[in-house]
Amino acid sequence: MKATGILRRIDELGRVVIPKEIRKSMKMREGEELEIYTTEEEVVLRKYSEMSSLEKFSRTLAAAIYKVTGKAAIITDTDKVIAAAGKGVPEEGSSISDALRHLLEERRRVTLGEGRCQTLGVEGVRSEIVQPILSAGDLFGAILILSKEPVTKADEQLAATGASFFEEQIGR
Repeated sequence: MKATGILRRIDELGRVVIPKEIRKSMKMREGEELEIYTTEEEVVLRKYSEMSSLEKFSRTLAAAIYKVTGKAAIITDTDKVIAAAGKGVPEEGSSISDALRHLLEERRRVTLGEGRCQTLGVEGVRSEIVQPILSAGDLFGAILILSKEPVTKADEQLAATGASFFEEQIGR
């Protein structure tokens, strides 16, 4: 944890303002949920991600997609990679790109062809599926399938099926 040198007082209602610089660097948006917990000496505020709570399921699904299709599979929340399986995939916990964030904001499945597939900077990718994970209209993340060959309708259906499983888990 890095020190910022910024001090804030707790008001009479127990509130503390998180400085704009910190919110911006952490990509915190108004209305976003924070997880609050304590250690022996600290109060920790962490961005809450429903997708992170489904980490084990995410890893299992990414591994299954890779095993069945031979194509890289990546599962993200709205900020970072939650799970990944396949050759050359980004590390879990790495940030998603602004290009991918913009695609997710469209809230629809996008299939990208050669020359447009750099949403996560994976080398050698010729085609890519970006399937948003939505529940009650809210965006929670995405399933990406990356391939050196053109993706198929079956790949698109697989991504949509995976997103449906997440939506069911989140909606509970």
